[in-house]
Amino acid sequence: MLPKPMLTRDQVLLLKHDNVVTAGAATLSDLGIEAETVEAIIPAYLWRFRREGQFDAPPREPVSASR
Repeated sequence: MLPKPMLTRDQVLLLKHDNVVTAGAATLSDLGIEAETVEAIIPAYLWRFRREGQFDAPPREPVSASR
């Protein structure tokens, strides 16, 4: 049930370096990127899975995070 190999050489190389963001690192707003919610983006990715593809009407009510 365990993966073979347990640990690869690439994983060992990655573990040699810290992966915590430093205090002075640039944020999304510093880079000119405006964050959006997943609920706002998902419909654009999932349109192809509608019954009639891009020609099908979008859902009538937006999906809320509380569902």
